[in-house]
Amino acid sequence: MTLRGKVSRGVLWEGGAMLVNRGVGFLVSLLLARLLAPEFFGLLAIAMLAINSLVFLQELGFGSALIYRQDDVDAAANTAHWTVISSSVLLYVAAFILAPLVAQFFRNPQVTPVLRVLALTIVISSFSRVPYTLLFKDLDFRKKVIPEFVGSLVGNICAVLLAVAGWNIWALVAGELINASVTTITMFIVSPWRPRLQFEVRLFKELFGYGKHIAASQVLIFGVTNVDDLFVGRMLGDAALGYYGMAYSISNTPATNITRLVTRVTFPAFSKMQTDAARMRKAYFEVVHRVSVVAMPIAIVTIVFASDFVHILLTDKWAPAIVPMQILAVYGLIRSIAANMGIIFQSGGKPQWLSSIALWRLITMTALLYPAIRWGGLIGVCVLSTAVAVVDFGISAYMVDKIIEARMATYLHLLTPLFVYSLLAAGIGYGAEQVLLSLGIWPVAALVTAGVVVVAVYGLLAWWRDTQVRAEGLKLLAWLQRSRSRA
Repeated sequence: MTLRGKVSRGVLWEGGAMLVNRGVGFLVSLLLARLLAPEFFGLLAIAMLAINSLVFLQELGFGSALIYRQDDVDAAANTAHWTVISSSVLLYVAAFILAPLVAQFFRNPQVTPVLRVLALTIVISSFSRVPYTLLFKDLDFRKKVIPEFVGSLVGNICAVLLAVAGWNIWALVAGELINASVTTITMFIVSPWRPRLQFEVRLFKELFGYGKHIAASQVLIFGVTNVDDLFVGRMLGDAALGYYGMAYSISNTPATNITRLVTRVTFPAFSKMQTDAARMRKAYFEVVHRVSVVAMPIAIVTIVFASDFVHILLTDKWAPAIVPMQILAVYGLIRSIAANMGIIFQSGGKPQWLSSIALWRLITMTALLYPAIRWGGLIGVCVLSTAVAVVDFGISAYMVDKIIEARMATYLHLLTPLFVYSLLAAGIGYGAEQVLLSLGIWPVAALVTAGVVVVAVYGLLAWWRDTQVRAEGLKLLAWLQRSRSRA
């Protein structure tokens, strides 16, 4: 199969799995939000913040280095595997020891036991890191999505059942542990790779030589994307962090998942065309367009329907999350569009640029978060994050242009029509919802109907006016027909 074919199939497998996982995760989030208080979500966010700050030291950028590497792959994989596991054990010990200090910083003694138990996911997940990476490298996304789906499904079901049983915060913790365990076990069932007791210092140095730039940028990016949680949790408390986390989670669903999808599918492919700038530029803007086709309407719909969504589905106790959700929808849209800029830096042999961009973002956010929170609370944090994201996009676009000559006019040409279609669809959908509500229709039914109207109107406009959407749609239909005939 050609590289393009592998990437297309990868997008279908990853995209399909993402839709299913996010659909299940979305329903689970609604159920848990109705069952549990915002404070529990804030407590989990604090523990995850501490854990994730360590996880970036777990892999040391070896995953990206393995994907980029073209020789001695199996020996390098074994070296990376045992390095990741060893570092994970050390990181768990660090988390266990530091847990009381984290609890003291956030003024919440409950953080200590939660963090110590939840940190076990660091060790559990370490066993599946390298098998995952090798499947990415081979573009075998069908096998890759199975463990993620099974782990997420089992973990989510257990979390809901335990929440109903009154486990409170421990329902969320147990769900994460079960997810990690089932995912790791299933990974070794589907993966053909088996580790051997092999470790070569030469390969470690080579992997670290490339991966250190990726690891550094990931640490900095983590700081940028989580320093807001740190300030909110410290200055405003668990409940505020729970509101902020829920708003961020819902508004950034496309950004978080599209970024994962784009990175996992396109980095291996872009690495194979690293010497062909014209080919990389064409592929890059194809990805930008495909991402924006999905991300743009989701962002606009989130802004328009946030209030009704929260009051109808999450209940009034989550009302403080409405305005943050609307502002962060813009932030999520920018992140989605910029999802594969970092991949261009990596594939173009400039991983250090990731570190440079992330560093200025971290410095800016850290310097301005305190006054932003004092000025506007949660809303101040959201405005600052979005403003920094806009500037970051401009800088990253300029640097991408240096590698593949990607002009800003091309972005505008791709995005402007999608913005118009999304705005029209959201407006018509909102009008339909208001009519149904005025007729006394059940609010949930009115909201769902409005969603169907938005999808239908946007789909028709995009199909009618966007030749790329129409071409991709026809390709998808042809692929489905071929798959059905083979079955």
